[in-house]
Amino acid sequence: MRRSGWLSLVFGALVGTLVIVLLATTVTAPSNAARNDCVRLVASSSTEKGDLIRELADRYNNTDRTFDGGRCAKVEAYKKTSGATLDLIADGWNDIDDQQPEPQVWLPSSSLWLDLLRQRGKGGLIDDGPKTSLATSPMVIAMPEPMAAAMGWPKKTIGWNDVLQMNQKGGWASTGGENAKWGNFTLGKDNPRRSTSGLAATISTYFAATGGDYGKSETADAVQFVRGIEASVAYYSDDSVAFLKTLYEEDKKPTPYISAMAMQEQMVYLYNHGAPTGDPKQLQDNPVALNRPLVAVHPSEGTVLIDHPFLTTAKASPEQHAAAKDFYDYMREPGQQESFRGLGFRDPEGRSNPKLAKGAHTAETGDSRKIELPTGEQIQRMLDGWQYTQRRGRILLVLDLSGSMKEPFDKTRKDKPYSESRIELLKPAIRKQLEYLHPEDEVGLWTFASNGYEEKMPIGKVKVVRGPMIDLVGKLTPNGETALYQSVVDANDKMRREFDPNLINAVVFLTDGENTSGKTTKEQMLQNVDAERLDNSVRIFTMAYGAQADSRVLDEIAQKSKARSYKAVDPQGIDKMFVNVFSNF
Repeated sequence: MRRSGWLSLVFGALVGTLVIVLLATTVTAPSNAARNDCVRLVASSSTEKGDLIRELADRYNNTDRTFDGGRCAKVEAYKKTSGATLDLIADGWNDIDDQQPEPQVWLPSSSLWLDLLRQRGKGGLIDDGPKTSLATSPMVIAMPEPMAAAMGWPKKTIGWNDVLQMNQKGGWASTGGENAKWGNFTLGKDNPRRSTSGLAATISTYFAATGGDYGKSETADAVQFVRGIEASVAYYSDDSVAFLKTLYEEDKKPTPYISAMAMQEQMVYLYNHGAPTGDPKQLQDNPVALNRPLVAVHPSEGTVLIDHPFLTTAKASPEQHAAAKDFYDYMREPGQQESFRGLGFRDPEGRSNPKLAKGAHTAETGDSRKIELPTGEQIQRMLDGWQYTQRRGRILLVLDLSGSMKEPFDKTRKDKPYSESRIELLKPAIRKQLEYLHPEDEVGLWTFASNGYEEKMPIGKVKVVRGPMIDLVGKLTPNGETALYQSVVDANDKMRREFDPNLINAVVFLTDGENTSGKTTKEQMLQNVDAERLDNSVRIFTMAYGAQADSRVLDEIAQKSKARSYKAVDPQGIDKMFVNVFSNF
């Protein structure tokens, strides 16, 4: 072999070895997820984008991205409604039952919550800085397409004034033809103290009521207008996903169970693409055709553009501040922004695109007609006034008083409060919730055990029955078996017989066990509570109290009656469970 050939072979071998070494170095470089020296960063996101934020956090953690000369971050992503997170931040995050640690990054749906935090005098808990946004989505009136068409869509723009007129004219019968079978106009709306959609809808209705002059929000005309809108509300959820999930499951039934919902345009896009709960994994590019797709109606009076800010808490350390900035920069990059677009969000400037417009069934592809937002003080006045304009509730509280309620909350533990009896732990939470109910709400009390229910207090105005009911609760003594199924049927029958169309008619049902008494079967019970139409049936909100409660059947009861189920598996969660349940009224 010639010397030059030999040298070429040696040189080639050396180059090949070097390439292999370099490739091995590149491939084996550890991701942030594998490193133990990364800065821990906890992020709390609003629920409608919570799954996406967790997905992006995992994607971020699996990069080898660094900042500040080689530091890395590891992001833990959680989700919670914006209003609930606001309360936790304002209170110092001292809720020990909460399933997520205190965040350094807060991703609410809207900067309106920051305005309310400042109104409480707690604005210093969030860092000042330039306005940031990950994405945007306008608040819309989402309607099943046939119902929107019956109101003149798409040739006619629809607004809050049209909703009010529908209520005043007696519902869907006023639109003629077979539409009378739809009954009253029923609106799904989130509680504005807990949900961005509910808060934005409340602001929008006050804007429509006052012609944009928020200084007139307490005038008689404005209050009458808002009260007229609220009169159509089915019940107040803490998350519009609850309405969407049920609507999606019942799409093939002949009658929509609700007429309209106030929510973000983005949720309409998800619904029409097979993901009513907001889970990106359910999203379908070519979804199964819906019988009644949703239409995103932009209120003719104008709407709130929900801005999805990125906020850093003042408690974050300097290292966490730097990590937060890097995570924000990462999420504003094109690849991650495309993930937001794929989930139905507009870009941070409010721009839509043809795919989103088609998926949300809206003609609003450009800038929405944005309304001027109120100040934090004006928002607080609206929320204070809302307790007088909101639809009142007629509530039957049904409590399990079987013998198991005398037992310790957790038989395996000797420390308090776990070793205390279930009934004694429950009594303070009931008394506290009765204090929170509005004086004009109506409430009654039943208990149940072996022989079914016993009426402890007939339904009456809270301002009349609250004191006597609190005294009764203090004297409750458990005994006997659990006639769960029969008691549910009896409560539902009573509320249907006495149904008041001007109120939210509901049963709040709590049990710590499973059915052990009575002749009523589970199938008979579920058939009895099945709500065929939301405006003439009773909502049954169920509470699974403790680990022994039959939470699966309670979930079925709530689902059949088009309500929601809640649970408390820890003594510290009892108060929260009651707050969540009663926020529906």
